[in-house]
Amino acid sequence: MTPSSPIAGTPAPGSPRRRRTARLLVRRKQAARLCAVGVATWDRWNAAGLNPRPTKIAGAVLWGAAELAAWCRRGCPPRDQWTPLWESLLTRK
Repeated sequence: MTPSSPIAGTPAPGSPRRRRTARLLVRRKQAARLCAVGVATWDRWNAAGLNPRPTKIAGAVLWGAAELAAWCRRGCPPRDQWTPLWESLLTRK
């Protein structure tokens, strides 16, 4: 173990070898950023049912990054229209 790395085999933060990995689930700040809106707008959309339904895990409210990307590609339809469309897309795979 090196002094700059707390776990053997893990590159230290900021190390050139450290790669950012895509997150499968994102919190509201990252979800808003992925969809190019502010957090306040994201919260309003969520309250009004205009964005995809979040998943709750141990108190954390999360959105699937792949679902958000697909939602944006299809014009950001409201949740009541998006949910059946997303389910149909998942069954095709």
